[in-house]
Amino acid sequence: MSYWKNQTLATKIEETNSNEGMIEKVIYGNVHDVKIPNYNNHFFVSTRQNLLFFERIKEFQAELILGDLPTGWQATKEIEYEENGINYRVLIDESKDENGETIYFFTMASLQPIDEAVEMMEDYFVYLIIAVGVLILLAAFYFSRKIASPLLKINTITKRIAHLDFAEKAPVKSNDEIGQLAENINILSDTLHAHIQTLQQDIEKERQLENTRKEFIAGVSHELKTPLSIMKSCMSILQDEVAVDKRAHYFSAMNQEVNRMDRLIVDMLELAKYESGTYKMNMEAFFINDLINNVYQQLVIKIDNKRLIVDLQLQSIEVFANEHRIEQVVTNFLTNAIFHTQEEGNIAITTVEEANRVKVSVENEGSQIDQNQLEKIWDRFYRSEKNQRSKEGTGLGLAISKNILILHNAEYGVKNTESGVQFYFYLNKK
Repeated sequence: MSYWKNQTLATKIEETNSNEGMIEKVIYGNVHDVKIPNYNNHFFVSTRQNLLFFERIKEFQAELILGDLPTGWQATKEIEYEENGINYRVLIDESKDENGETIYFFTMASLQPIDEAVEMMEDYFVYLIIAVGVLILLAAFYFSRKIASPLLKINTITKRIAHLDFAEKAPVKSNDEIGQLAENINILSDTLHAHIQTLQQDIEKERQLENTRKEFIAGVSHELKTPLSIMKSCMSILQDEVAVDKRAHYFSAMNQEVNRMDRLIVDMLELAKYESGTYKMNMEAFFINDLINNVYQQLVIKIDNKRLIVDLQLQSIEVFANEHRIEQVVTNFLTNAIFHTQEEGNIAITTVEEANRVKVSVENEGSQIDQNQLEKIWDRFYRSEKNQRSKEGTGLGLAISKNILILHNAEYGVKNTESGVQFYFYLNKK
């Protein structure tokens, strides 16, 4: 701008001349640059705002020359004023050029957009408060559901655990404190369930032991009545010296009954041991054909006394079981077959390999067992009305054999054949 006339300064000088006397002074200066803000190369400042800007520069020049600037303006270098209801802010900075002359940087900005924004905010303040309140309520509802829902679920599950219901588990959906609480409750539930099951098993074992003791006492009491009665009668006869010539016979009868009571007590104790649920089988590998041959040799005298024909159809197969107890089973089966086979009858002992197991069977000629009694013959002291056992037996052989096979988890059974009865059981191969 080549020419600059500051009418504001001239007016103030005239006022000063009229009050203080004639002052003549010519002031020269240069306005080097004026920058008008624009956005995206679009002229964005009205002519009115340009005039205000220039007028304010002139006022600043007049105040600067006449010394009318506010005290301490250099400290703030910020001036606020109002023009036509619009607030403005002026920023002034002072510096020196390369020649040491003072240079002033003058910047003016309108606060009208900010004021309008504030007014708009005041107009919508209530709506903003309502919107923020709604958002807070929604957030509170969401987080309360997120926190309260698993806690309510955990509370329900703990009540079920208190009533010994361990079927349901607490959901673990996070790794925070609530997730850790749910996981710990699940661990507590599993631990309590395991201990309760162990306790129930112990109680059941104690109940079985108690039942076994009661049955043992009842069975022994019942079975000892007959031999004790026979012995009492023999002793009365001997005491009264009746049939003196048969003293040896009565002593022999009492000796047989004593032996029978001894075998009965031993068998009852053994059966009680198996039925207690505490007996453990020690398994080992052995050849089943060797075991059967040994049992046959032990009973060969009884077989020869009845002139029986025993057909041994044995395969050399190694099995995995308790050899001593299986020998006891085979002995019981073969003894039972000898007792129930007529003189000069036939007995067949066979071993048949089937997949991973071996079938051992003992079949004898003789009377068949009624179908409704096939399952009862495994009971202790059971005697069929049709086929009485030998007096040498105690009525516990098959019951003992059944419990031994159960402890082996072995399949067993009895069935009628065309010529008699067959007892059988299965053993696992090695």
